[in-house]
This record gives sequence, C-alpha cells and structure tokens, in this order.
Amino acid sequence: MNRLVITLLLSLLPILSQSQNFEKYEDMKEVDAMVMTSKMFKMLAKVDLSDNDPEARAYMKLIENLDRIQIYKTSDSKVQNQMASDVKSYLQKNSMDELMRVSEDGKNIKFYSIPGKNDNYVKELFMYLQGTDNDKPMTVILSITGEIDLSQLSKLTSDLKVPGAEELKNVNKKS
Repeated sequence: MNRLVITLLLSLLPILSQSQNFEKYEDMKEVDAMVMTSKMFKMLAKVDLSDNDPEARAYMKLIENLDRIQIYKTSDSKVQNQMASDVKSYLQKNSMDELMRVSEDGKNIKFYSIPGKNDNYVKELFMYLQGTDNDKPMTVILSITGEIDLSQLSKLTSDLKVPGAEELKNVNKKS
C-alpha cells in the first residue's frame, strides 16, 4: 500500500511542479496575472449557442477541452529576471519542443509545446515574450494546457488580448 501511495505521489509531482513555477507571480503587485481553470471553461462551454454557427461550435469545443490558461505580464526588471530564470528551468524540466521564434517590433517571442494526440494537437502551448511595449520593458508568460487544437488557438488568444497572440496564427503552419 505504501508503495502505491509513493508511486502515485511521484507520478503527480511533475504536474504539481509545473503550475508552481509560475503561480507565485499571481500575488506580486508588479505582475498582471490571469488564470482560468477548467471549471471556467466548462461553464463557458455550457453557454447555449445557435447550432447554425459552426465557428462558435468549434470555439466551444476548443475551450471545453482546456485545463488551464495562465498569463503573467510584468515591466519590473527584477521580476523579469526572475521570470527568465523560471522559464529556463521550466523548459528544461518539461522537455518542450520549440515551435517557432519571432523577433519583430522590439519583441522576442518563443513558442514551445508538449506534443498531443496528433500533429494538430498539443498538451501544452507555452509562450515567452521579452521586449518593449510603448518603450517600456515587458515580459509575458503564457501557458495553455489541455487538449489544444492548434488550428483554433489563435482565435482564443486574440480574444484574450495576449501580447504576441497574433503570431499564433502561424504556429500551426510551422509545426
């Protein structure tokens, strides 16, 4: 019985440690944070939409299969350095595949993923953005977990107004 409990705890450790890397930023006054959980997505998926709108149905299917969205944004240089260190550690721990890099308009954006059930899906999409916004330094971390359909993802992140979201339109083409 003890072996079973230890095995179960060890198997859950990577899942627990993933979110712990970034949740510490939620309570920092220098960080703008947004975290949406699967309960929110399930609630949104229950919204009664017209069956005549295939785009709305596809959107609902996408969000109903999400587990969590975390977005953290800061302009504070100390927090930016801490985020850079945490991102590096997170990427190493999780052996994520790099999807693409974009450098434009003073922003460096990197996208990573954990493969999903096929080439069109990922278990996690991770974005790390460093750059400037209105001549002010900015760092953004975005993590989306669940069963993520890359072809539908740019619509969701555009609706969330995430910096760097416009680049997600090209992720599916490059993966």
